[in-house]
Amino acid sequence: MEGETQQMVDQNIPLWMVGNQLRDTDLEMSVHVLENENSVGYDIIGGQISNSKFRTRVEGILTQAALNQRKHVYVNSLTADEVNISPGHYIPSFVAFASPWIEVDAVDPLLAHVSRQVLNIELAYAAFCGVAHVVIPGPKLSSTASEYGQAICAALTHATYMHLLVQMPIEYQKDGASYDELASWDNWNTIRTICKYSSQLQLALQMTPRLPHSSVIQRWFAEPIRIIQFPASCFCPNNKGFPVLTKPHQHLISTYMRLKPTPYIFLSETDVPLTPRAGSKSPPRHEPLSYLIYLRHLQKTQPPLSKVDSFGSGYQDYLQAPLQPLADNLESITYEVFEKDPVKYDQYEKAIQLALEDRQVDTTVVLAVVGAGRGPLVTRALRAAKRSKRTVKVVAVEKNPNAYVHLLGKNRDVWDNEVTVIKSDMRSWKPEFMVDIMVSELLGSFADNELSPECLDGVQRVLNPSGGVMIPQSYSAHLSPIMAPKIHADISGRKSDPDAAETPYVVMLQSIENLAQDNHIQKVWEFNHPLDVNILTESAAFGGGIVGLGEGGNDHNLRSSKTTFKIPRRGVIHGLAGYFESVLYGNIELSTRPDTIDAKSMDMISWFPIFFPLKTPLYIPDNSEVDVSMWRCSSERKVWYEWIVEGYFAGENGRRFCLGTSDLHSSKKNGCLM
Repeated sequence: MEGETQQMVDQNIPLWMVGNQLRDTDLEMSVHVLENENSVGYDIIGGQISNSKFRTRVEGILTQAALNQRKHVYVNSLTADEVNISPGHYIPSFVAFASPWIEVDAVDPLLAHVSRQVLNIELAYAAFCGVAHVVIPGPKLSSTASEYGQAICAALTHATYMHLLVQMPIEYQKDGASYDELASWDNWNTIRTICKYSSQLQLALQMTPRLPHSSVIQRWFAEPIRIIQFPASCFCPNNKGFPVLTKPHQHLISTYMRLKPTPYIFLSETDVPLTPRAGSKSPPRHEPLSYLIYLRHLQKTQPPLSKVDSFGSGYQDYLQAPLQPLADNLESITYEVFEKDPVKYDQYEKAIQLALEDRQVDTTVVLAVVGAGRGPLVTRALRAAKRSKRTVKVVAVEKNPNAYVHLLGKNRDVWDNEVTVIKSDMRSWKPEFMVDIMVSELLGSFADNELSPECLDGVQRVLNPSGGVMIPQSYSAHLSPIMAPKIHADISGRKSDPDAAETPYVVMLQSIENLAQDNHIQKVWEFNHPLDVNILTESAAFGGGIVGLGEGGNDHNLRSSKTTFKIPRRGVIHGLAGYFESVLYGNIELSTRPDTIDAKSMDMISWFPIFFPLKTPLYIPDNSEVDVSMWRCSSERKVWYEWIVEGYFAGENGRRFCLGTSDLHSSKKNGCLM
């Protein structure tokens, strides 16, 4: 949007695009209109595609058809005096609104037939003018969402390069005992499901004077909101009579405006006087620009982004394939991203120092960093040795020939040649000494998904059998079923990749909702190091193979789990969010779980969660249960995951009735290569 250039750039102030929804149905849009709105502080404008003349013509057609008892009529295309827009330089800063009087889901078949023609005529003309976003009035009745969805699905085929924004209230007005706080979302879910999660279909979410429960606000947060609409009725006068938003509205706008892409805010009906507040000594001031001034005040007083949000800016809901650290030699920039996380390395340094302090003061401790990369853990190990006042022999082992060169230079220029640098795959490293403390940073987003167990099994033979320790000592995988419609739409759109829906992705989850009761996350399995020597001896008996093990030699690293989650509110499961926790040494831990990260490793940014998608979303009703089955599988060459999600209705006496089951998903084709 060109309006972005209207705002002064300030790194500490978030960029909010605020628009004015112009009420004049006969106002002809132009550069002059845009400039007038820009001059008072608006970034974008919104207006109707057609004017009252077109409405009068259509209503005449409907009236005549009803008199003639006709079921079908034809509406001719727009004429020059029936439109409010035309191609021009203002178009990039303009959001079009389809006629609010159309009813594509009308019970009257003639009205529905004509409304669909009107919608397609307006969309075709808006596309011709270069309009990027068109807001379409939502379904008139909750019972006609299917008919509405079918009409929108057909309209999408005529709007190849436009985004259609369905106008939905954040909740419907309360209507006695039949009130359902998720009824509006139910209709939206029906519509977008019919439209197969089209990336062109987005939301124009209308705010209401009284907001629903926080769980409903969170539900909409997971959806593809492009516009947040604030009619003047959402504001109330403060003690001086100026319009302000309530605390819940302020919190909502602060939360929603951190979505990526950032939604546009549209003000409407600002020419309507505010309703006086009960007990107020000052009458409301009727100044239309005061609404905009207040929003700009909110914009300037937003709290700064957290360290995690600042680091992840631009990566929200962006899918990345997990690394292949054994099959590929990583580039320097990849290592550099890892090294930007001081929290992780602070925790590692504390763990190494604690492990050293558990050693005798008068002994030399052999400390090996296996998979040293560019050497951040080596630097921390040397620092921990000085703090613990222990004598150490530090060894850095790295298979990447390019990283090895970097380590040699760092040893010369930074570490004063105190480190022995070895170029070798840790699994085939054959030193003439035993290692007392072995340090690695091989964890992936699901703990074991980058082959940490297999790598550490292969190098454990050089660990001192008399008291040798590994850092980390253990790590566990955790997961929860989530609603993630934007991510599902992204995966569904990858038509050229037949395995897209069976690939686990690393992703900074943002537009999601944890459907489990109390946002519950469950542990599925764990790995501990060093491994029992008898297990390794048994595995080695298989012999041969790419990593020294034949078929079946990695069976001790297979895992399986079945976990049950209670789902209090209905929703759609699009996949599983995966996290991990790790004990580095003693009481020093790492966590990526949203509910424990602050206690164990606050502001750690090294790992985004992992997402296991479902090919077909699974709808789950209120007060149901979900079983998640997960397997860690292995062959001689690779490790992969398989997963199933099952929905159940919980009946009386512990009986359960199956509501649906997902496909068996397998990431074998995209498994991690050993």
